[in-house]
Amino acid sequence: MFEVHFHKNRVVFCIFTILRYLAQMKSPSTRLVLLTTFLLSLTAQAATCPQPLKISMAESWPPAIHKLIEGFRQPFKDIGCEIVFKKIPLSRSLLMVSKGELDGDTFRIDGLGSDLPHLIRVQTPMARLKYYLYKKRGAPLDLEQPSSLSGRKTCLTLGNRLRSQVAKELHLEVIEAANTFQCLKMLANGRVDVFLGPTIEVQDPTLKEYNESLARSSKPYVTANLYIYLNDRHEKIARELEPLMKKYLVTDAL
Repeated sequence: MFEVHFHKNRVVFCIFTILRYLAQMKSPSTRLVLLTTFLLSLTAQAATCPQPLKISMAESWPPAIHKLIEGFRQPFKDIGCEIVFKKIPLSRSLLMVSKGELDGDTFRIDGLGSDLPHLIRVQTPMARLKYYLYKKRGAPLDLEQPSSLSGRKTCLTLGNRLRSQVAKELHLEVIEAANTFQCLKMLANGRVDVFLGPTIEVQDPTLKEYNESLARSSKPYVTANLYIYLNDRHEKIARELEPLMKKYLVTDAL
């Protein structure tokens, strides 16, 4: 709260200083031009983000993914936008953005929104992560031959399009769960056979109880770009974000 008040007071002081400087100028025409330019610039900034943006992150992600997403406050801040993160079920968040109930959604693959109106994607990804196949250590499965997994069981959270696509591609039987914790628990206990995920998610320290009993494929099954989607009323914001996102791109070198 102190930081917010301090920021507002500093802005007011700057505006007061500029207006006082303009008042001291001798040329009325120059003063009018500069004052008009100043007011137009304030109007343009206010029109970009007149209030904090409500951006969703999936409540099913573990803390490591939430922390990664939280880091993307900065590119929004770079263009003068404050954001408030909302933890929303993955199955509902894009629909809420489409309806305008949320301003944006995060950590989503390309190609979404064809069945939903009013969605635009920030063209530069926020992350590029390698997704590996995991099994319970010692299980008689060959993760190096994904086609051999046909008919096996996998776990995913409702609304996770990437895992749904891979499950369909490999002919896996799907069991749904509320979050990553439940998926890894089922994998470690033998209720499902295989799980697809990036290292940062599966190796989250809060999942140590289960991830230490897992084995990973030697190569990633897929590398995915993950994006921010916005309601199309924020097209200007999307354009301003795009050249900044490369600076903040998160990659998984493991």
